[in-house]
Amino acid sequence: MTNPLKGEVQISLGEKTYKARLTIDALVRIEEATNLGILKLATKIASAECKLSELIIILTAALRGGGNDLQEKDIKEIISDIGIVQASTEVARLIASSLSDPNDEEAEEVKLEKAT
Repeated sequence: MTNPLKGEVQISLGEKTYKARLTIDALVRIEEATNLGILKLATKIASAECKLSELIIILTAALRGGGNDLQEKDIKEIISDIGIVQASTEVARLIASSLSDPNDEEAEEVKLEKAT
């Protein structure tokens, strides 16, 4: 079970559902690894200009933050199995969730629609 007040969300990757969480530390690491601010990265994903390496970086951080013991090679395998489009969609939803107020469901829905 996820706790939206902690920034936890469920993401579906193929036949499995994972708990994911983008902590502040994870967001900083993602920004450093991609050399992009998280809002710019969200915009890139929404406009289908995101690199596969950026998806891997985000999913690795988010799934580890959710308590999953997955390595980068595991994430690559998941993306290979589900496809880049589904992976991009889930990453966009994940970032939109992490950037919104968990008490403001309407704002979350608007951000999610813009991100996908």
